[in-house]
Amino acid sequence: MKIGLIGYGKFAKLREECLRYSDVLDVEVVGYFDPYCQDKNLKKFSHVSSLLKKVDSLIISVPPSLAPKYVQLGLEAGKNVFCEKPAAINIENLNQIDEELLQNNILAYGFNHRVHQSIIKMKQAIDGKKLGSILWMRGRYGKEVDDDYTGTWRCNKDLNGGGILIDQGIHMVDLMAYLSGGFDGANAVLSTSYLNLPGVEDNGFVTLYSTSKKISASIHTTVTQWRYIFSLEIFMEKGSIILNGLRTKSGNYGDEILSIKPNSQNEQSIVFSEERFSENMSWQNEIDAFLRSCATGTRYPYAGFRDAQDTTKLIDLIYREAIWL
Repeated sequence: MKIGLIGYGKFAKLREECLRYSDVLDVEVVGYFDPYCQDKNLKKFSHVSSLLKKVDSLIISVPPSLAPKYVQLGLEAGKNVFCEKPAAINIENLNQIDEELLQNNILAYGFNHRVHQSIIKMKQAIDGKKLGSILWMRGRYGKEVDDDYTGTWRCNKDLNGGGILIDQGIHMVDLMAYLSGGFDGANAVLSTSYLNLPGVEDNGFVTLYSTSKKISASIHTTVTQWRYIFSLEIFMEKGSIILNGLRTKSGNYGDEILSIKPNSQNEQSIVFSEERFSENMSWQNEIDAFLRSCATGTRYPYAGFRDAQDTTKLIDLIYREAIWL
């Protein structure tokens, strides 16, 4: 399979490495299109159309405002497409993509956290109903940024659609919706008091809720977390499922530890368990699954177009209902 890259930054290079290590198919990375990159280690194409003529599939790693345009171009050319998250800056932006083109092509989205083994086990435990139904959820995801951060596309509202919520917090929004079955309401307080960039939040305090399932969830997403943190807590009728830490390439988020603990009324019938995940294979597993879907014409198993739509709509709802400080 011949694959081309649109966008050739940090994450594209990570995807390229996974492509080269994959044993699913024989893969040739033909080259890349990125007007802002000069990398002599791989062939650069001056025009997207030239790249499309040479490949079977695409990996798209560009700012979210640009992603739907390139996805649409790839699908129109009959290519299978893997696109990084966020899928778009809003649902209108995402709906540039013609759904009818998906009948003949694979479209996958890189909501990478779904593919961590800890999250897969959380999903299995929730769906197994051994702990009963979800009552509420709480998530914290934060990092600190350096002085160069404000000069990047991540702080450009036109390119990114907002700030830390859509950039990193979207993972927590997506995971909570994925694990719970979705939300129909939201409210939020978003702050620009640290970065001082209009429309680019540095902190978000978000509440999500489902009126039908009677589930509530709270999220704090931040760039002023002076120690990196990832924490996802799910409290259920008979106990809790708690994930602290996340194995990432940076290593900043510490050990990834999943604890399943019954409440006091169920200690005799449900066994406490704790598992530590020392390796993050999610990036490789995503690419392997994409290649497998391309080879067999079967649905990509993690996050597809409908998942991207649902998460994008939730992000839109949060921004629409937010109070800004």
